[in-house]
Formats: sequence, structure tokens, C-alpha cells
Amino acid sequence: MERPRPAPYTRGALLWAALALPALTADRIGLNEPRPAWQQAAGVAVLAVATALSRRSPLAAFGLAAALSLTAARALFTLSYGPALGLFALLLGLRAGRARPAVLCFAAVGCAGTARIALVGVDPAPEWLVMTGTLLFGCVFPWLGGRYWRQSRELAEAGWLRAARLEDEQRLTEERARLRERARIAQDMHDSLGHELSLIALRAGALQVAPGLGDEHRRAAAALRAAAADATDRLHRIIGVLREDDDEPAPLAPADETLEQLVARAAESGLPVRWEPTGQDPPVEPGGLAERLLHRVVREALTNAARHAPGAPVVVSLEGRPTGTAVTLTNGRAAPDGSRPSGGGTGLLGLRAAVTAAGGTFEAGPHEDGFRVSAYVPAVTERQPAARAPGPAPFR
Repeated sequence: MERPRPAPYTRGALLWAALALPALTADRIGLNEPRPAWQQAAGVAVLAVATALSRRSPLAAFGLAAALSLTAARALFTLSYGPALGLFALLLGLRAGRARPAVLCFAAVGCAGTARIALVGVDPAPEWLVMTGTLLFGCVFPWLGGRYWRQSRELAEAGWLRAARLEDEQRLTEERARLRERARIAQDMHDSLGHELSLIALRAGALQVAPGLGDEHRRAAAALRAAAADATDRLHRIIGVLREDDDEPAPLAPADETLEQLVARAAESGLPVRWEPTGQDPPVEPGGLAERLLHRVVREALTNAARHAPGAPVVVSLEGRPTGTAVTLTNGRAAPDGSRPSGGGTGLLGLRAAVTAAGGTFEAGPHEDGFRVSAYVPAVTERQPAARAPGPAPFR
């Protein structure tokens, strides 16, 4: 446990006592010429005033100590006030921010001492040398030591502040990474579960219009279809709140099925979708980054077609190119009896960012009476993305 520091007035009193001790004892033990008692008392009083001023006005405290030393000795050197002179010079360097006032004060002390030696000095040359040495070693050097001490403390404080700031930044970075990863997982759940719920709604719609089904079962199928649509919308709203940045690339979770299997499963669920692979080049590499990205594009487009244009025919076209693979999904107008669930998705925005980040192109918008999604993904690897290649032609 750290000891409590003494109060400022207690420290000042201890400092004054330490400086007054040599001023009162140096004459008694014969280190200085004897002086009258009133001079000693006046010197102790001046030291008390200098000690009181040393914290708020260190330059004035040093000036008082220097004037006291010049009064006691023409050469500035005296054992009675020498410790006080050096200590106040040290405090001047430690507590004063600017150097110019201190330099001017040293020059003034030197000029005053030189004038006094020239006027009343017995042997001016040795006395001037002693004064110069005292000013240099007893004033300037302690002042420089105080400034160095001050700068060291400021650098140490700046270092600790910078370390604390870096720790805060690291903590914020880790927290942001956790939130981003949480948003990625949430978006992946939205894409996967939204697609499955859309297929459930399609199966319920096909069951609702199946021949030979009783009215009670038709109502149950209709309720199931409405519940799946509501669950999809609710899932979208929840994920929309969790997402931190809509422009962030969508996560690229490995697909458990190929594009053809994805389309076939959607067709088995009742979605009127047709698979049309074209091109002479081989399709995407199985399990690669391009296939996973195209899988997400196709899944999101099929989900949107099932939700926003139920009953409309969908055509999935896959074209292999020498530099990559292009996929186009086109759906027509919704069937007259199809219901259109409310709400819009941000999945296309995330897919656009992901495809663009991989060096491809992405287009989505109205086409004739329906909607078309077109994406081109170059042949990229996990470690080295390919350069941006020209994608499919823009919509007419």
C-alpha cells in the first residue's frame, strides 16, 4: 500500500528547515566570517519567502537566493546560502517551462556580481573566476539537471498516456471485431434460414392448391405458408438491427451443395425454376471461393424471387468463361394469385460488396416485366484475388 504524501505546507516547512540549517551553523563552526545575528535572521527570513515562492514562482525564488548570496559574498560562493542557490536553480529548471527568463536571470546575476567585484573587490580576477565557477556549477548545471528531469517526467507521462491510448484502441478494435463477426454470423443465418423458409412457404403453397385436399387442410396449408412468410420477414428485421454496416461484404460460408443441386432443390420445393448452363469453358472449381460466392448469389436471388414474385418462372443461366464464371437469374412477373410479402432486403447490397471485393461485377434491377440478378466472379484463389475483369453487359 502506497504511503500518503505529506501536505504541501509540510514539505515547504521541511525544505525551509533544511536550507536554514547551513545558514545558521556555517558561521558558528568557522566556515564563514562571523556575521551579526540580525543578518542571519534576515537571511533565514529571505529563505522562508523564497521557499514559499518556489512552487508558484520558481524564478523569483531563485532571484532571492542569488541576491542573498551576492549580499553575503562578492564572489557569490558561500556555504551558508550555496545549498539554497543550487536547490532553487534545480527547482527553476524543474518547474519553469520556458528557458529564456532563466537565462536572462543568470546573465543578470553575473552582471551584478561582476559590477560588485569591480567596485569593491580586493582581488578582482580571482573573485571573478570564483563567481563564474559558482554561477556555472552552482546555478546553470543544476538548472539544466532540473530541465532534464522535467523533460524525462513529461516523456514518461506521454509514454504512459500513449500506452493507455493504445490499450483503449486495441480494446475497441477487439470489440468491433467481435461485433463484426457477430453480424456476419447473423447475416449468414439470415441467408440460410431465409432461403429454407422461402422453400417451406413454396411447399405449403403447392400443398394448398393440390387437388383432392379438404378445406380444413387447405386452411392449415395457407396458415403454414403465412407463418413461414412472417417468420422470414421477422428474421430479416432482426438481422437488419444486428448488422453494423450494410456495405460490409457478406460472409462466405462453404456451400454444402453445388449450384445445380441448389436449383434442383428449389424446383422440388415448387419454385418454377429452370437450369441453363452455357459456355464452352468448364464451370467453377468445386469448393473454391468463386463457387461459394456464386452459391450465395444464386441462393439470395432464388429467395427473393420466391418471396417477392411467387409463382413467377425463374431462369438460372451459368456461363463458364476463360477468366471466370458468370451467373444470371431472371424471374418474370408474379402470378396473379401470388402474394407479395412486404419488406425489402439488404442481402443484395452485401453480395454486391462481396463480389466487388473479389474483383468481379454485380448487377441487380428490373428487367422487362420481372427482375434480373447478374454476377461475374473471376477465377480467384483464397490467397491471391484476381484482378478485376470485365463482367456481363449492363441491363438494357
